[in-house]
Order: sequence, then C-alpha cells, then structure tokens
Amino acid sequence: MKLHHTRYLISAFTTPLHLNEPFDEIVDFDRRFRGILRRHLAILAWWSILNILFGLLALLFLHGQLYYFAMMNMVWGLINLLVAMLIFYHAVFRHFQKGNAFERFEAQRHVEKILLLNIGLDFAYCFIGLLLRDHGLIDGINLPDLWCGFGWAVIVQGIFLFSQDVWVYRLHAANFEKAAPFLREVIMEED
Repeated sequence: MKLHHTRYLISAFTTPLHLNEPFDEIVDFDRRFRGILRRHLAILAWWSILNILFGLLALLFLHGQLYYFAMMNMVWGLINLLVAMLIFYHAVFRHFQKGNAFERFEAQRHVEKILLLNIGLDFAYCFIGLLLRDHGLIDGINLPDLWCGFGWAVIVQGIFLFSQDVWVYRLHAANFEKAAPFLREVIMEED
C-alpha cells in the first residue's frame, strides 16, 4: 500500500460530510455524494485491513474455533478490500466524474438501489452464518470447530456490513432529500 493510499484512507475517514450546510444546487450535492461514497469505501477498507491483520496473527497464534473464525474473516477482508478498491476506481475516477445534473442524480439513485440489494444480502449472510454454526453443533460432524468458526465469522461480517450499508443508505437518502427542491425546480422549468 502506498503512502497516498494511506493518506486517502485517513482523510476520507475524518473529513466532515457537510450534510447540514445550505444547499447550493448541484455543486453541493456532488460534493456530499462523493464524500459519502468515499467515507463508505474508507470504512470498508479499514474494516478489511483489520480483518486481514487479525487473520494473519491468528494463523500464527490461535487454534480451534478462533483460528477458523479469524481465517474466514481474513478471506472476507481480502474480498472486501478488493471490492472497495474496484468501487473507488469505478466511482471516483470513471463513472461519477461525467454527466449532467440528471445523470448525477441518477447515479446516486443507482447507488441507493445497490445499497438496498446489499442490505438484503447482509441478512442472507447472517442466515447462512447461522446455518454454518448450527451445522458445526451436530453430534459426530467432522471438523465442528471449522463449521462454528466459519459460521460466527460470516455472522459478524453480515452484521457489520448490514449496519454500514443502512447507515450509508440513510446518508445518501438525506443528501437526495436536500437536492429534491432543486430537482423539482428544474423539472418544472422544463415542463
């Protein structure tokens, strides 16, 4: 990881979102939209890095159910870090840099729809984690520590991702709500 990546992760995590500032049409909407998106990706990246570090330490020092718990979290960390990097590249450097006001509003609505889909997937992760954990509790099952450890890891990841996705969805909805008067005014002018 390069120095500018670390600086980005720190600044994106600590920069205020300015959701309560007066609305200045599309400029503030875009600034808040990008700020929310960057904060979301920074939190996901930090969570991923913590999971990877915990997993690496666990591979050296832990045994049993905690070992498998940490191993699965490390895998989730690697996948989530890759997802955060791909979304960052797509959103910041490519897709959301172009377009007029309506395309920018549509981009945010698209992000909100994806977040709603993710919230549903987060519930599914928790359910699958419970199934894995319960499978590990069956008498005579091979590798019960593996099943329980993996199950608890998937539950923890599902809960974290659910809480983050709900929080970010609410931020995007608040940003869109601030832009609604401007959007209505533009639509009325065209009619």
